[in-house]
Amino acid sequence: MSRSKRADRVESALRRADATLEVWFRRGAGAVRRQIDGLQAGLKRLSRGLEQVEKEPKPASETRRERPASNRRKATRPRKTKKAA
Repeated sequence: MSRSKRADRVESALRRADATLEVWFRRGAGAVRRQIDGLQAGLKRLSRGLEQVEKEPKPASETRRERPASNRRKATRPRKTKKAA
């Protein structure tokens, strides 16, 4: 095996590795970009919601009303008695 053939193989392997790394970096950058876009969209929604809350006047505090007593329903049949152990 001559030096030039070995050098060509090494150079070819390096080019392939470089191309593979380039693909990985692009994929990783795309994933990070999507995450950032999602976070920015969430922040925009939150900002809009906060603006609406700040614009709307707070309702006057209402006096608490008493809840009506619940009408307990009688059982349709009596409970069974427990047996002694």
